[in-house]
Amino acid sequence: MHQISNLRVENFKSIIEAEFPLAAYTPLVGYNNAGKTNILNAVSWLIKKSSLPAADFNDPEKLVSVSAKIVGIDEDVLAALGDTHRPKIEPLVINKVLHIKREQSEPDAKAKDMPLQVLKQTDAGDMVWAVNPAGIDAAISQLFPEPVFIGAMENATEDVAKFGTSTTIGKLIKEIITPITETHAAPVNDALADIASKLSADSPDKDQNLINLDAQIQNELAKFFPGVRAKTHIPTPEFGDFLKGATIKIFEDEFANPNGRDAGSFGHGAQRSVQIALVKCLSEIKRNTDVGAGRTTLLLIDEPELYLHPQAVELVRASLSRLSVEGYQVLFSTHSPAMISREDAPNTLLIRRNKEAGTRAYPRIRDAVQATIDGAQSQSETLFTLTNAAKVLFSERVVLAEGATEQRLLPEVFCTEIGSTLDENKIGLVALGGVENVPNAMKVLRAMGIPTKAVVDLDFAFRAAIKQNMIPADHAGVVGCLSILTRLEAEKKCTLSHGLPVNETNGTKAAAAYTMMANEPDAEAHIRSIHDHLKNEGIWCWCKGAIETHLDLSSKKPAAHLAFLTKLQDQNFRNGLPDYKEVQQMLAWLQAA
Repeated sequence: MHQISNLRVENFKSIIEAEFPLAAYTPLVGYNNAGKTNILNAVSWLIKKSSLPAADFNDPEKLVSVSAKIVGIDEDVLAALGDTHRPKIEPLVINKVLHIKREQSEPDAKAKDMPLQVLKQTDAGDMVWAVNPAGIDAAISQLFPEPVFIGAMENATEDVAKFGTSTTIGKLIKEIITPITETHAAPVNDALADIASKLSADSPDKDQNLINLDAQIQNELAKFFPGVRAKTHIPTPEFGDFLKGATIKIFEDEFANPNGRDAGSFGHGAQRSVQIALVKCLSEIKRNTDVGAGRTTLLLIDEPELYLHPQAVELVRASLSRLSVEGYQVLFSTHSPAMISREDAPNTLLIRRNKEAGTRAYPRIRDAVQATIDGAQSQSETLFTLTNAAKVLFSERVVLAEGATEQRLLPEVFCTEIGSTLDENKIGLVALGGVENVPNAMKVLRAMGIPTKAVVDLDFAFRAAIKQNMIPADHAGVVGCLSILTRLEAEKKCTLSHGLPVNETNGTKAAAAYTMMANEPDAEAHIRSIHDHLKNEGIWCWCKGAIETHLDLSSKKPAAHLAFLTKLQDQNFRNGLPDYKEVQQMLAWLQAA
């Protein structure tokens, strides 16, 4: 299936100049007023031109430009274009790729003054923009028919209840109008002709009541304008006019309402459900009637999850995902993690906006992984880890943590101490499940432009930080701690392998060895120097080995977590914890930008 793989927008609404990589299914995630809808509008305008008013220009003194790279134009697509359109497109396609662009030089310009442009290779091998090659607009419309744009909730009632060229119900009727006309037009037109003969001004079969009314009007008119005649005339509709009154009536099985109810009389959830159902119906009809490989329909939706029950949101997500492999390219804005599955996360665009740069997109997870991580296996592991963490896509800052204790307790401890939740501070907590994942995840998130910190156990410094060059192997603190571990091994208190603690067959965990080392009097200065070094890298390393020690937890099991949480609100309990002060310092560090 061919699709737009890259969109470049200049001077359109909140977009000063930005590029947006697109996939067959592309969620747009960002805070309110970030410009997500403007991206959808830019795509729509490129395919279906219209005159832009001054409000659509970021700078009215500059032109608006929207261009796209279209990929996947293979032999099947070209063949489906037919003999009329294929000759217009084929010479412009290079390696299955076509570039198109539309510009508007000033507000309220005429539509004829913004023709489509196509990137074309000259005889000398240079690439230049060709303005309006003969027949190109019609040929492009075969590749991409008119986009289906479903806006935000404010127009849902109109979209499902009023016939119009831009409404979903109007598009549905338009798609099925031909068979309806073929079936019913003739008998309806015969009946209308009979009615027209009774209502037309000069018809010999005009209704007698109208003839009498004409006589009365004529008698009165003759007093003022002799020689002037007036006759009543009641026009009759054509068959197509009946379709323009098309609407949706909703019937409820458990409630007596024989005539049904208008969609507008229901709540927003019901209206949105009807709207999405019509979109799905439209997609099925268009899929069965359009030329297959030669057409891709752009489905552009603003917040499809609005007002829907969580289970209904999943139905919408799954439906849109299926459409994206059945002749549709789906782009939508969303504020719901439920609209993004693990498979969709790599292609999700994080949209941000500021005064200087306008609306822009952060690098996608997929692109950031490829740019920062060496090795296919490491890329796969990092990609899998991050795409399972919805918080990454819905937070301004991310905190990475190793395990279940941080995931279960940190949000509650943070809220208790800071007085607001992590979400209120726009911080997403992502539990990675192991020290090895932290460095790569930090690289990727920072490459995406997302400020990232991490909270790790002490063993991170020796197992991952050295390997990832986050701390030198000959760092004085590292050397000092390793010396203490060697001494503990000589005292038969732990077992080392290659100089580091390992889990023993008798059940003693390596983590216990690090905690034991941290409790040695001569280890404090060494560990503090490691802590300070990693803190400069954006990593908080627990000086007592792990968070469990600082919170005086007996284990990492859920029962211990629950017992802690039941006492957390008690100030005396918190004050009695032996190392809680460092937890408070960590929380303040997390909150700081």
